[in-house]
Amino acid sequence: MKAKTIRIMMLVCGLLGLSNANAQQRDSLSIDLNTALEIALSENPNIKIADMEITKKQYAKKSAYGALLPEINLIGQYQRTIKKQTMYLDGGFFGGDIDPTQYTPEELKVVEVLGKMMTPAEGAQDGIQVGRWNMYTGGLNVSLPLVVPSLWKNIQMSEIDIQTSMEQARSSKINLVNQVTKSFYSLMLAHDSYMLFRKTYVTDSINLENITNKYKQGIVPEYDVITADVRLKSIIPSMLQAENMMKIAELQLKLHMGIDNDIPLKIVGTLDDYDKSMFDAVIPADTSLLHNSDLRQFDLQAEKVKKMYEMQKLQFAPSLVSSFQYTYISQNNDFKFSDYKWNPYSTLGITLSIPLFNGGQRYNNLKQTELQINQLQYQRIDLQRNLKLAVKNNIDLINKNIEQIVATQSSVEQARKGYDITLKRYETGMGTIVELNSAALGVTNAELQYKNAIYDYLAAKADLEKVLGYTIEPVNVNK
Repeated sequence: MKAKTIRIMMLVCGLLGLSNANAQQRDSLSIDLNTALEIALSENPNIKIADMEITKKQYAKKSAYGALLPEINLIGQYQRTIKKQTMYLDGGFFGGDIDPTQYTPEELKVVEVLGKMMTPAEGAQDGIQVGRWNMYTGGLNVSLPLVVPSLWKNIQMSEIDIQTSMEQARSSKINLVNQVTKSFYSLMLAHDSYMLFRKTYVTDSINLENITNKYKQGIVPEYDVITADVRLKSIIPSMLQAENMMKIAELQLKLHMGIDNDIPLKIVGTLDDYDKSMFDAVIPADTSLLHNSDLRQFDLQAEKVKKMYEMQKLQFAPSLVSSFQYTYISQNNDFKFSDYKWNPYSTLGITLSIPLFNGGQRYNNLKQTELQINQLQYQRIDLQRNLKLAVKNNIDLINKNIEQIVATQSSVEQARKGYDITLKRYETGMGTIVELNSAALGVTNAELQYKNAIYDYLAAKADLEKVLGYTIEPVNVNK
């Protein structure tokens, strides 16, 4: 009666757990690899930041073009004279001798009038003070570069900056696809492992119940019941560990996808679904580094340094800039604005600047850039060697994982066959419980090794595609 009550409670708990699981599944976000990648490429913050960086560099390019256009400024200025400037004239107006033969009668009259208007400077007989206490200036300044070679190279460098930002955005997408793909496979591995332990736990629970009934009938000894019970309880830690790994993998996948942690996920499919399609086009036909993002970014950086070198050489060239100024000036000794008179003043000019000497800065900067170009050449050789090594290692790892998949797949079949035989031997009294537990453990380990081999293969293939820089297409498991 007691055993029957326990079975009824277990059945009720199972039904409640199933109901909760169904409710959770209805509220969960069902995703496959394609869906996970689509969400990540649209919601991940790093992708949005990379796209904004492209837009920012485009504005920088427009700013560089703006340096070739006229610069127009409105100016306004007020100056208060603290002490007026003293001006001296040879022959002077105050106490100086004026030769009448040097001036016409009209000029002599003007000199006489000016002498009365001028204020003599204190302590100076021949000096006069010029200017007024208040001076107002307002006008328009226009400048236009006509020949400035360094500005043209700056525009070319801005174009390279845009290309670099676009390649960096592409690199971010490649890295994100790799991270999401491997996180998805990790979650699938953790889920499959959890379901395997859970299935084993259910099977061993049934075996324990059968062995207990046989013990009550006197068919098997108590040792078999104890051994089966220990076997059942030993599965619980592994099942809990797998469940914890599943939660961690799910959080990692949500992080890369750019979604909230409180959104439950439901993985569509298992690792076994990749059995038929995962060996299609195992290694890409083109294993060159033509599309590798790191190498392309390095080449763009080297191209930018070359443009910088050319721009530094053009700093030795002359530049020609035109300017125009139109200004109104008013000088007064009071603040009666209505009585002010404004006088226009305008200029138009061209400035030619020929660099001659600046302490050797231009020359030394040029030599530094030459050395940087030589350094980049050696760095590219080293980077290319490392990338080729990474491609070779990933290909070797893929081939190794293929061998492991074939071997573990065969061991799973043999382990299951061995378990069936051992179970029949035990049921007929020819085998022991120790042999049965050992066979069951062999099946579990073989299936875990098989699933891990599939995961290692898929992860290595994803890493290879990342190094090669391809647009990664998710594997279609519904073939």
